[in-house]
Amino acid sequence: MAYNPRGRCDEAHHLNPSTVAMPSAKLKSPSATPLLRLLLILLTASVATSQDAKPTWLDCGDGGASPPSPSPSPSPLPAPVNGSGGAPFRANLLSLLGALPRAAAPTGFASLSLGAGRDRAFVRGLCRGDSAPPRCLADLQEAVRNLSGSCAASRRAAVWFDKAYVTYADANSSTAREEGFTGILVDTRTVADPGAYVQAYNALMSRLVARASDGGGEAGRPFFATGEAQYASDEPDGTMYGLVQCMRDITAADCDQCLQRSVPQCCSGQQGGVVLAYNCYLRIQIYTYYDLALDAPPPSPAEPPPPAISPPTPADETNGKGRSTNVFVLAGVLLLGTLLILAFVVTCVCLQRRRSIEVNKRSPGIPYFRDRRRINSDSTCTYVYPEKFALPVLMAATGNFAAENKLGEGGFGQVFKGRLQDGQEIAVKRLSRGSKQGFHELKNELILATKLKHRNLVQLLGVCLEDSEKLIVYEYLPNRSLDTNLFDAGRPRRESLDWGRRYAIVRGIARGLLYLHEESRLRIIHRDLKPSNVLLDSDLSPKISDFGLARAFWGDETREVTKRPAGTLGYLSPEYAYYGHVSTKSDMFSFGVIVLEILTGRRNTSPSSAEEDGSGNNLLSYVWEKWRRGSVADIVDASLGGQYARAEALACAQVGLLCVQKDPGARPDASAVVLMLDGHSAIQQRPSRPAFCSGTRSMSAASSRGNGVRYGRRSATDPVSENGLTVSELKPR
Repeated sequence: MAYNPRGRCDEAHHLNPSTVAMPSAKLKSPSATPLLRLLLILLTASVATSQDAKPTWLDCGDGGASPPSPSPSPSPLPAPVNGSGGAPFRANLLSLLGALPRAAAPTGFASLSLGAGRDRAFVRGLCRGDSAPPRCLADLQEAVRNLSGSCAASRRAAVWFDKAYVTYADANSSTAREEGFTGILVDTRTVADPGAYVQAYNALMSRLVARASDGGGEAGRPFFATGEAQYASDEPDGTMYGLVQCMRDITAADCDQCLQRSVPQCCSGQQGGVVLAYNCYLRIQIYTYYDLALDAPPPSPAEPPPPAISPPTPADETNGKGRSTNVFVLAGVLLLGTLLILAFVVTCVCLQRRRSIEVNKRSPGIPYFRDRRRINSDSTCTYVYPEKFALPVLMAATGNFAAENKLGEGGFGQVFKGRLQDGQEIAVKRLSRGSKQGFHELKNELILATKLKHRNLVQLLGVCLEDSEKLIVYEYLPNRSLDTNLFDAGRPRRESLDWGRRYAIVRGIARGLLYLHEESRLRIIHRDLKPSNVLLDSDLSPKISDFGLARAFWGDETREVTKRPAGTLGYLSPEYAYYGHVSTKSDMFSFGVIVLEILTGRRNTSPSSAEEDGSGNNLLSYVWEKWRRGSVADIVDASLGGQYARAEALACAQVGLLCVQKDPGARPDASAVVLMLDGHSAIQQRPSRPAFCSGTRSMSAASSRGNGVRYGRRSATDPVSENGLTVSELKPR
């Protein structure tokens, strides 16, 4: 039987027609001898078994899709190796792939992860719901061998077999390409009555999708359903057989959405087809290919035969009163049993409701999750919460939040360093129990941070909401914040931040903003970008943190008016501080201030900075005056000792001044800034006079004339988090 493949993922896909095993012979002749029938059946089974060793579809993710056939024999798994570059990730991946088949075979599914940071690997394996554990183990082992041999250079890949599916990635979230991926295989032969076929197909798939997304199937087969429907009663092949299945680590809503998207892609009157996606699978044929016992409803207990009725005798008439008494006794027993069962059910419901109320009192406004696959939905988007850490685990990791593990303290809580049992270092933000505003920031950060994955953003590892504790777990960054490295008097700036590192930090922050403003699924405006919210990893690469004040926009939305602007004095744009107008250009203003601080080594919000040159000017005015006079070399941080690239310093000064212009429309966006800093675009625009360019008094005036503005202030004596994970402290004016 020939199959015609169709791919839908913005790439051309091809498929070996023999990759989906189907019987090549049908026994219709009544004269066929039993021996001949047996030989044909055995021959068909051997062909199907040989074909099952070939993948149905292979997608090497970031390396592009490739046809699974013709392909060389899969290479055996190489031994994990350590080294630089992608070697740690590859070693973690190979360890997981080697363990996956035996982990998934007993139940038909497993999801594993290993490593930390960019070296962390995630794998998933799923067997078809009608596969027994031995067959599941063999299929997964074959899938792992094909995947590791064909996609060795890819950090994301997947392979589909007829009865097994394996995928791996470097993040615990799917990309937009993977969510839109659809692999389609259709039978080239058509049915006699396409209209009746399509009608029966849609009705059958509607039932199966509903059953699967409700967790259908027998025990041990969640998100799996099979069924049959007749579309031509007068034809020998007039019955279709359908099968749908979803990955078990997604929600019921995601399963329903994936299958609903797959159903219209298939068949259109063809005799069969398969639709493959990263989270679900659909197949329809006009012959049986799974155990039909799965379609049968569970047997109901047989009713006892009615008692034989015999003519009444005189003795029966005499005992009629006794029989009536027995009937009343039986009715009373049944009634009492029913009441007991009803009382038990009501008690269970009340206990469950009371428990839910107690949980809501512990964490009002945030759902309590036993299973991280559950979700919280609103009318516009589905937010998947991060991994849930148990409170005892975090208490043990931080030494019961010991003072010696305290990294810093913000307006809404404290930050502690911790070490998990596997040796991974973490940073734990502990929200103050009495901080209502801080709770709203925590909820906002949970919703946004789980959607954001970029090398220049701090990675959120998980959350804990137990016993009135509200904790967020982040990756630990040993070099603390840019604020500490740049302005701490006890740290030699020239040694820790030479010019090469400073320029790399500026470019890294710009790339992080580019991802937030243009490349992520949501358009994110940070609203509180400042040096203390830029953390440095072991290589001094920057990572933007603290999304408690961030705002998300959809589609082409780029700005909003807020009644209560919030942020940090010295980094707020004038339109946001005065009128509450927040946009991506508000973040670019904050970025410009940071660039000038990195260039000069002076803090914009420090009064001492305005007095260093005796002019009383703030940092923006100081740089602007030097720029106008052509004395840019005078503003470069003296601690560098003249060791810097003059062209790069000039570019930083010009980009910084362009970003702090008073007119938001004149400020460049993040994509333009990245091109300027990478040297791919000449900086032709001339900056105009910066906002707040009238000395330090104008900055104070900005705080007093704000339209309900609340500024988060941190004085020079406030503690700075060693890991840089702080929450901006909001205070009324």
